[in-house]
Amino acid sequence: MRWTNYHGHCEYCDGKGRIEDYVIKAIELKMATIGISSHAPVPFETNWTMPEGNLPGYLQEVAFLKDKYKGEIEVLRSLEVDYIPDTISPKASFIDESSLDYVVGSIHFVDQFEDGQHWAIDGSFAEFEKGLNEIFKGDIKAVVKRYFELEREMIQHACPDIVGHMDKIKMHNKTKFLFDEKAQWYVDEVQKTLELIAEKGAVVEINTKAFKRNGLIFPGPEHFNTLKKLNIPITINSDCHHPDKLINGFEEVAEMLLEQGIDQLHEFHEGKWVPVAFEKEGIVI
Repeated sequence: MRWTNYHGHCEYCDGKGRIEDYVIKAIELKMATIGISSHAPVPFETNWTMPEGNLPGYLQEVAFLKDKYKGEIEVLRSLEVDYIPDTISPKASFIDESSLDYVVGSIHFVDQFEDGQHWAIDGSFAEFEKGLNEIFKGDIKAVVKRYFELEREMIQHACPDIVGHMDKIKMHNKTKFLFDEKAQWYVDEVQKTLELIAEKGAVVEINTKAFKRNGLIFPGPEHFNTLKKLNIPITINSDCHHPDKLINGFEEVAEMLLEQGIDQLHEFHEGKWVPVAFEKEGIVI
């Protein structure tokens, strides 16, 4: 039994370490597949996305490592692409031209400050409060609804292969209680989003990046039954930013999924996402 991981970041964006460091660690862990998915460039300055000028080198390096380690592990070429209306999307022309194996599509930015700066909702809590108060006048419900509205726009008009950290807007609830995740209006937003994902056939990742730190996974286990009912393909990804975190929380999340009666993950094989059996210790190969 072996794990796979399709979402991870390296030194080309905000990750730590070379791409090859991740590949070597994945081989040590006896993983079957590793997908490299650095944050795609955006047309404004950030301290965590890949600079546009580095994209050709990134694509070339992943291609080189794919060939170098052929027979030991499958190395896949990807990007995590933001959706910002009229700015960037998983269907942007430069993404289509990058010859990727698959695309992770995520929402990190929700609208803009008065000076035009894009608001990143998954930065520090201070930054989140600033956007909440200055852009949305303290209305957290409006923020959450806008987040899911943007996510559904992405899925409807520029659907990625994998929807990244689907409900990440809840992350700051761990710092300070902002809204009730069991409230019907919130559950309805998640439900509408998952129904659209099911319609479009995208894969939902169970994102374990924060699991060891604070127990968070995206989407949370309270939504696993909906994933099952809607027959949505899922995979477990760690969104790792360091090679040591490649399979962070995988066994624990696998056990949660199995307890909910979910016994298949979707894996990338010969250009397609296919269902495979799994157990707590990994994918059954």
